Amino acid sequence: MKKIISMVALLMFSMGSFGCDEECRKQAAAVKHNVKFASYLSSQYCDDIKSEFMTISIRSLQNYRDTRLNDKRSYGMKNTKNFINQRVDWLQECDQYLSLTDDRHVFHEEKTTNTIFAAMGSVSRELNALMNGASYAMESDVDAKTIIAEKFDHLFQLVDNHKTLMQLRGQVASRR
Repeated sequence: MKKIISMVALLMFSMGSFGCDEECRKQAAAVKHNVKFASYLSSQYCDDIKSEFMTISIRSLQNYRDTRLNDKRSYGMKNTKNFINQRVDWLQECDQYLSLTDDRHVFHEEKTTNTIFAAMGSVSRELNALMNGASYAMESDVDAKTIIAEKFDHLFQLVDNHKTLMQLRGQVASRR
């Protein structure tokens, strides 16, 4: 009887060694897909990057859109474009990591993730075009600033929709 109890106890205490933790999944995905993940990448890091983007970065972009977009200064546009591109790089790195290790995406599902990345790219490209002197010949009173403002608003709406969906699912979309 003592042998059975000790074997059951030993089996229960060793159960953790049979599972694959995040580091194990990271190494297995690196071998399987022939990629090398940065040492700082983890699910927690990626959740923090997403949370920072959805709260602080979006607030910063909203402030730029509301107060500085009408300035005709190209350095503000350049800084904002670089800011967006940096966030895209960080989020795409996390999306690749999460899709290969956890079979999920940075913005929950692939379609939402791709849509948000596309909106960020659209804003970045439009800012770049404005810096290069693009203008639009249209019959209405729509000008380049109106077009870029609409692209910002589209990005904000996509992120807000994602935050609302996460909250409805009982997940915290913002920690700050």
